[in-house]
Amino acid sequence: MNRYSIFNTVSEEDLSQLSGCINAETKLFGKNEIILRHTDKTESIGIIRKGLACLISISEDGGSSIIDYYERGTVFGKGFTPDSPVNLHYVLSKEDCEISFLPYDRLMNCCSKNCEMHRAVINSIIFNSFRRCQMHIDILSSRSIRGKLTTYFRYLKDQKGTDDLELPVSLSDMADYLSVDRSAMMREMKRMKEEGAICAKGSRIKLLRL
Repeated sequence: MNRYSIFNTVSEEDLSQLSGCINAETKLFGKNEIILRHTDKTESIGIIRKGLACLISISEDGGSSIIDYYERGTVFGKGFTPDSPVNLHYVLSKEDCEISFLPYDRLMNCCSKNCEMHRAVINSIIFNSFRRCQMHIDILSSRSIRGKLTTYFRYLKDQKGTDDLELPVSLSDMADYLSVDRSAMMREMKRMKEEGAICAKGSRIKLLRL
């Protein structure tokens, strides 16, 4: 379950029908393949149908960071990726992925039939992408590592509907996403375990007192 997935309001069948209507294309990617290099000429959006991918930002000095990750039902590409005049951005598969690429203009301008299903897909894409963006801003606005971890875990609890969580990304990638040092993050998580706030083993986190 992921509350930010478009598949909560749009079925796989509806998306497949829309894909045929606007000449979308579905592609398969292996682990650690570059799915999309974002430029000002990017003219499509991608919807994750299976797998996990990350949005990587490369700064002028060559440093890289993860600024978002995409699970099943989340969207990336034109209009949904930072349009930075300085940093480079690309989407990288973290596991095998199946992705539908939809032409941005044809999607946003609706098909000739102007059908209800098409409008529902657009509304779901925009609404859920906005919520994910606001979630990350809220997490990063916390000044401490403890604050970022707590906020992130609470959002995951809200998304998944359970206190027993499987982290969607590795611990290293999570530190990157939270914009914190991994070693410092692990020390803070150890303190949270000692205080009885969480129970953690590898990528599994159980929230006890959060």
